[in-house]
Amino acid sequence: MKYTIRTRHSKRWKRMGTEGTASAVPQSMGCHIRVCYDGSCFITEEDQCSGGSLGLAGAHLENYHKQEDTEMNTMLSLKGIEKYFQAVHALKSIDLDVYQGETLALVGENGAGKSTLVKILTGAHKKDAGTIRFNGQAVEITSPIHAKKLGICQAYQRAEYVPELSVAENIFMGEPEYTSRGFVSWGKMYREAQESLEEYGLSIDAHMKMKNLSVAECQLITIVKMLRQKPKLVILDEPTAVLSDNEVDILFRMIRKIQKEGITIIYISHRLDEIFQISDRIAVMRDGMMITVLENQNLTHEDLVSHMLGRKLETMFPPKSGGPFTEEELRVENFTNEYLHDISFTVHRGEILGIVGLVGSKRTELARAIYGIDRLKSGQILIEGKKADIHSPYDAIRHGIFLAPEDRKGEGIVPERSIKENITYSDMDRFFHLGMVRRKMEQDYAEELKRQIRIKAPSTDTLCRQLSGGNQQKVVVAKALTSKPRILIFDEPTQGIDVGAKAEIYELIHELAKSGTAVIVISSEMEEAIGISNRLLVMREGRISGMLEPEEMTSENTIRLMYRSE
Repeated sequence: MKYTIRTRHSKRWKRMGTEGTASAVPQSMGCHIRVCYDGSCFITEEDQCSGGSLGLAGAHLENYHKQEDTEMNTMLSLKGIEKYFQAVHALKSIDLDVYQGETLALVGENGAGKSTLVKILTGAHKKDAGTIRFNGQAVEITSPIHAKKLGICQAYQRAEYVPELSVAENIFMGEPEYTSRGFVSWGKMYREAQESLEEYGLSIDAHMKMKNLSVAECQLITIVKMLRQKPKLVILDEPTAVLSDNEVDILFRMIRKIQKEGITIIYISHRLDEIFQISDRIAVMRDGMMITVLENQNLTHEDLVSHMLGRKLETMFPPKSGGPFTEEELRVENFTNEYLHDISFTVHRGEILGIVGLVGSKRTELARAIYGIDRLKSGQILIEGKKADIHSPYDAIRHGIFLAPEDRKGEGIVPERSIKENITYSDMDRFFHLGMVRRKMEQDYAEELKRQIRIKAPSTDTLCRQLSGGNQQKVVVAKALTSKPRILIFDEPTQGIDVGAKAEIYELIHELAKSGTAVIVISSEMEEAIGISNRLLVMREGRISGMLEPEEMTSENTIRLMYRSE
């Protein structure tokens, strides 16, 4: 028996004791108590743990004392799970127990086997060996529909919805409310959808069309839709990838609410702070194997990363070049369109300029404007002091500008094509001779870049969809290098990438800057932007809120500029 406590301002659960006594609870208001027994946990409402009283938690402690001699309620039990993809041994004898009501974090490098394991649980893949017990019964999960009927639901990193339909229609899609005469009960449907949104803390009108909402709002709505199905096991895959800090808080309140309802959660994220904040236990995968399952308490970031990588990560960010940066490579002057308002800045040869801002600050829109995707009402670009007419990505590439986009799967690579084809697409002219593609030259070039950038794959003929997120990002970089860029823009270069691959991407960006490339890094992770950049441009609502020089680049200064009102 154990109980843990977290105050309103704390991000971590702290172990307070192992007995059912109230004396160890601090005399403070505004906290939660989580009572755990062999993995199952209950959480009290805020302000119910004060003055040394366990309140509702005490009742749970008492109830659990009565169960000490009974078998623990295991919601999901995996034994010896194996999966092969032709010659690739993707999962190797996976054993895992997940308890009812707990939040189990599933972590590991890209390619560790997390996605394959989740696809088996949700019926997208079939296991080749092993047994699955769910809610006390042996099961063979044959399809996603079967998984959903069992009570296993997943919220994906990229929300799935119909943009032209309303919020309510998306929530009730596949299960509309009918009247006694067989007609759709629109009034009841919209009323219940609105109640569900409010129940989970979302201030969104159920009548609004999804296309008019932000990506983050759509993500939260798809989670509400999933929770309406009353699942027994919820799998959340990188749920905060597109969320602002405020929206992450809303999501975590949703998670705590369903925790108290006894729903089991498997939480997948590369953001370790979230893992420590929300999970009870942490399962670590590496190279298709379940390495260990760790208790959250008393675990450090460094220890967790070491388990994930199988080695100690000495440093995340490479040492910065101190400059001075005197040769101007890019000048943006007075960029204005429907999203941007009088944006001006410079980037020097060999410099890494970070761009940060809250959701809605229009960082990506700035990158798209530089790259010629979005038209300008006014403003110009100068490269080495000379005006560059850029009206399309083709013009940008011709002037030595390359964009590695935020949506690498949708815009950065062609998933169904090979590494070699993706790398060489951006400059096929160099491989043509007398109207024929020189295949040997193309192959040798792709192999050299694969080796140079350390793309982990059997060969350059491997399809990009088979690569991990980190290796897909490396293919985007290799594709950029093929076009010989002078200015390289990275939009969220490490989104959805594990800590080991992040360190490799940072080193790659650093090497590009050392070679003289002017680099722009757009990031929603403040630590990343500060750690990799020589200067930091802060945006707010399509405007520049400030530019931070090296000695000014602190979290406090960055946050102040993010929230500064004009």
